[in-house]
Amino acid sequence: VMRDGQTISTRPTEETGMDQIVNDMVGRVMSEYYPVRTNVPGDEVFRVENFTQPGVFRDVSFSVRKGEILGVAGLMGAGRTEIMRAIFGVDPHESGKLYLEGKEITIKKPLDAINHGFGFITENRKSEGLILDFSIGKNIALPSEERLAKGHVINAKAERDFSEELSHRLGVKAQSIDLAASTLSGGNQQKVVIAKWVGMHPKLLILDEPTRGIDIGAKKDIYDLMNELTAKGVSIIMVSSELPEVIGMSDRIMVIHEGRVAGIVDHKDATQTRIMTLATGGE
Repeated sequence: VMRDGQTISTRPTEETGMDQIVNDMVGRVMSEYYPVRTNVPGDEVFRVENFTQPGVFRDVSFSVRKGEILGVAGLMGAGRTEIMRAIFGVDPHESGKLYLEGKEITIKKPLDAINHGFGFITENRKSEGLILDFSIGKNIALPSEERLAKGHVINAKAERDFSEELSHRLGVKAQSIDLAASTLSGGNQQKVVIAKWVGMHPKLLILDEPTRGIDIGAKKDIYDLMNELTAKGVSIIMVSSELPEVIGMSDRIMVIHEGRVAGIVDHKDATQTRIMTLATGGE
């Protein structure tokens, strides 16, 4: 096991187990992989009605409450990511309505979504979530530059203070925020992507595969942050292919099958069998 560029332990396979490996990787005991969800969701914040893009998804309807984590599950190719990209205005949709805090809104491009207080952490952080040649600080500040500027001139000190604070808050491990984002590990790159959206104080945060390809320590940090955000009233939609993650973090779980909502399951009723049954077209 290696951590932060150092060899931590070497053991014969038959003398070790998952818990020991995780402890060595993280550097602390991980007694709970998923934090306890104590936050009680409030009133409806966002609603989607009959969202359709022919050949991709159709008649998708659901809602998200204040401070809620709505998990989105389904098989690869079911249309989960495509629905989220269309909601955020990255991809088109033909029909359907979006409501924010009870009022109908129109989103035709990502800037519209951002102006409504939406953040979107995409499935592919390297090609869509980061500008790898830019510094860590610049990446974090990008969605918030308008607030960090006077007139059309960016306040360099305000930008740096803003990025430093968020980098520290999310535990980004780097010698300096001036380093290129490409120099970071996968887990730290994901924290930078999350930091840039957290910094704009979103009402709704869409997370598409937020912990894919990162170590278990960084996963736990992201889970704790999600809990912290929902406690402050942020609503989260989390798309994930990992059923334990969906069940462990979600208040409700929406299952997508072939571009349609197959069912929405409450956390207390969620099992891997029930979710997979819906995801494969069963009842």
